[in-house]
Amino acid sequence: MGVVDKIFDNFEMLYDGYTDMPKARAVRKEMCSYFEGEGVNMAEAEHYVTSLVSEYEKQGFLYGFRYACALFFDGTLRI
Repeated sequence: MGVVDKIFDNFEMLYDGYTDMPKARAVRKEMCSYFEGEGVNMAEAEHYVTSLVSEYEKQGFLYGFRYACALFFDGTLRI
């Protein structure tokens, strides 16, 4: 397991204030309602959906972190 995987697979244990944000809960509810309306078995589909979303989150984290570091090191982002 890589270091980024450790962050994503255990983040709720690394950050005391971790909880799903209201927008995330609303989108999940919307997706579940859509799947239910289309007759998709959410229990079967959830693994695929969460795997895809997890990979996009990791990708976004890595690109965003690299971008933030670049802004910090070139002087654009100041603390």
